[in-house]
Amino acid sequence: MSFPWIRTIATTALVAAATTACGPDQQQPASQSTPTPSTKAVVTTPTPTPTPTGVAELDAKALFAKAKAAILAADSVRLRGSVVEEGSKTAIDIHLTKTGGQGTFTVDGSPIGITVIGKTAYLQLSEKFIRAQGKAEKDTAAEINATVELLKGRWVKLTKKDSDFQDMIDLVTRETFVKNVFQPSGTLTKKPLTTVDGVASIGLFDGEGTLWVDSQTGRPVRIEAGTGGPAFGFSDYDRLKAPKAPAPDSVIDGKQMGL
Repeated sequence: MSFPWIRTIATTALVAAATTACGPDQQQPASQSTPTPSTKAVVTTPTPTPTPTGVAELDAKALFAKAKAAILAADSVRLRGSVVEEGSKTAIDIHLTKTGGQGTFTVDGSPIGITVIGKTAYLQLSEKFIRAQGKAEKDTAAEINATVELLKGRWVKLTKKDSDFQDMIDLVTRETFVKNVFQPSGTLTKKPLTTVDGVASIGLFDGEGTLWVDSQTGRPVRIEAGTGGPAFGFSDYDRLKAPKAPAPDSVIDGKQMGL
């Protein structure tokens, strides 16, 4: 499946980066300890699997509906992969649960962390990200160091929709994730039963890319954006803990920054 968000995810992260340039008058959350989960793209080559079982006999439309319902029914799920856009690599690691979500968007090795609980989002930029952005904006070393030290280990609380970060917020919010991601670009057709990431899966092809679905449970296994395009794997169903809000003393009110 082509899924518009796959083609634009790097742009989303880069736009966010551009709006958070570091300087003495632009406070940004920074931390050397920002968690950077593994974000290796899923590149396993599918291999044929002989016998269809479970939901494999459903037609394409019914199987697609089953996959969407499976994501919403799961207590949790993880999505990992990466994409290269205009020479810039963005790796993502998203955790979705019924009560909240969190993700790390790593742009050329510099992570941006985001946690969403209900209608509140918390944004954190790593020290590496801040230094890279400060350098790009030609800030002085003293300005960059001051920003890093002032906001070390802190998060910015976003309490309203912000166009610069909303796409990332939507991607770590389960309902909007499903609504925005599961959008075929054309008529769905089924691909033969195949082993994908160790799971017997049925492919749903929309003319550009493929969503691979577990032939037993209907749960998404992997999504591929066309031949040679980015691939993202689904894993850790019902294994993740719901995210918690950062400690109050580590949070900066985004209203103070116009967010």
